[in-house]
Amino acid sequence: MLTTIRVEIARRRGTSIQCSCPLPVAQHDGQLERSGSNKKPRPSDHPHTFIPSIAGDGSGETASGHLWKRHLEIKRVDQARNDLVEELLHRYDSLNDVFKQECEDHERERESNRRCQRKLKELGGLVQRYEGDLDLESYVLVLIDGDGLIFNNNLLLDGAPGGQRAAGLLEQYVYEYVRAEHPEIPTTVKISARVYANVKGLSETCRRASITSKTSDLHEFVVGFSQGKFLMDFVDVGAGKDRADQKVVEQLKLNLRNRHCRQILLGGSHDNGYTRILGEVVNYEQAVQKITLIEGVPFAREYGALPFRVHKFGDLFRPQKISLYDQGFPAPFPPPGLSPFQNRMQSPISTSSIVAPTDNSNMSPASAVASPTGTGTGWANVVAKAARLPAPMPQTPPMRDTSGIPRNRKGQRIDPPTSNPGIDEVTRVKRMKMCNVHFLRNECPYGKACTHVHEYKPTKAELDTLKLVARSQPCIHGTGCNDAKCIYGHRCPHPKAGKGGGSGSKNCHFFDDCKFPVEMHNMDLNVVQFHLVR
Repeated sequence: MLTTIRVEIARRRGTSIQCSCPLPVAQHDGQLERSGSNKKPRPSDHPHTFIPSIAGDGSGETASGHLWKRHLEIKRVDQARNDLVEELLHRYDSLNDVFKQECEDHERERESNRRCQRKLKELGGLVQRYEGDLDLESYVLVLIDGDGLIFNNNLLLDGAPGGQRAAGLLEQYVYEYVRAEHPEIPTTVKISARVYANVKGLSETCRRASITSKTSDLHEFVVGFSQGKFLMDFVDVGAGKDRADQKVVEQLKLNLRNRHCRQILLGGSHDNGYTRILGEVVNYEQAVQKITLIEGVPFAREYGALPFRVHKFGDLFRPQKISLYDQGFPAPFPPPGLSPFQNRMQSPISTSSIVAPTDNSNMSPASAVASPTGTGTGWANVVAKAARLPAPMPQTPPMRDTSGIPRNRKGQRIDPPTSNPGIDEVTRVKRMKMCNVHFLRNECPYGKACTHVHEYKPTKAELDTLKLVARSQPCIHGTGCNDAKCIYGHRCPHPKAGKGGGSGSKNCHFFDDCKFPVEMHNMDLNVVQFHLVR
């Protein structure tokens, strides 16, 4: 059986196999006998029984070993092929898993993207709605310290109608400013205004300054202002120190971070106390861009270093502080910066009061103003010359009593010297906001309504410094002032500029910007007499 298998394998491979197995003796002998020779039989003579020899080729390697070797080689090739196929299958399985994972991730990302797109669309709609609501609810806030930023006289005199006109003009000016300077603010923005003031004290001040004839005029103005526009209020904070300031500051803090508040207009140029809160927000650009300062009376010096916008609303507000001149006191509180001749020029003069003086040498400044004749080329020159002359001396004989008013050879009033405490002490005393009239004259027209300090007990050095502060404002009566209790200055207290000015100019370090008139410079300080006011 084994021989038959080998023969079949050899036949299929086309090779001959020599078989070492012995043939049957009878057959072998018969063939030998028929052949009659020693010739080897051919394979073709016995096709079914001939098996080639597999004894080897004489090299020492048997035929089976050779076949096993070949078999092992084929097996290794098959094994390599199988390994390759298995590796490919493993890689396919791995890649298939990765592909499935990627497909799942992609599907999740696609679904997440769809959700995000839907969410983004919803949020876009919400943003548009909120922006629309923001535009509809946007407002510009106007905060005014009414104790210092005061509406012009024409509006105050008109009572309630004047207050209504003031509210309308304020709204109009603010709209014009916003459209010109802030185009990003919608045109539908609302204008809200709050004015804080001590109405009773302000009413009394306006009456004493002859701005209004009675205190009720300002009350009517306040009511008219609040009724003029629904979003505008004039709030009476009552008497007390810095009541209006505190209201304004708190409203400023409240609205500064409000997104609906698009712009804040602050009116408090008269008070340097607002520079503290403004100095706290200068590091925030958005806050700086959100605040605009309203110009009324000249800004305090501390405002110069602040980066805020400044805007002036025409002639809606007074450009200077109210000059209080109460006829009930003997020249008690002269407003700085004005001369008595300017006050007279502001009052109407009837033609019946114009009298030509007979003796020009004795003509007083008042009579020079009243007279249309005299030297010069016109009315203005007469007034200008009169303004430079000192007030006439009284007809009473001069007294040597040193308790009187000291005067020089020209009859000009000479202020007694004061101590020089230094700029730091002067600044400290100014910040205390002591009432000059109360401490230096022992009288105050405001009484309990005064916004300056009365209860403090200053030392003698502080009183001397307060005198120096009061004398930094020129007296309106000039060098001819006869008020023995006058606390204001009658000569320029500033140091001389040296060679910079001549004898006829303002020879001080402020030069022409000095608030004291020319005649109060380069004065003869030698006292020759004391005028006693009876």
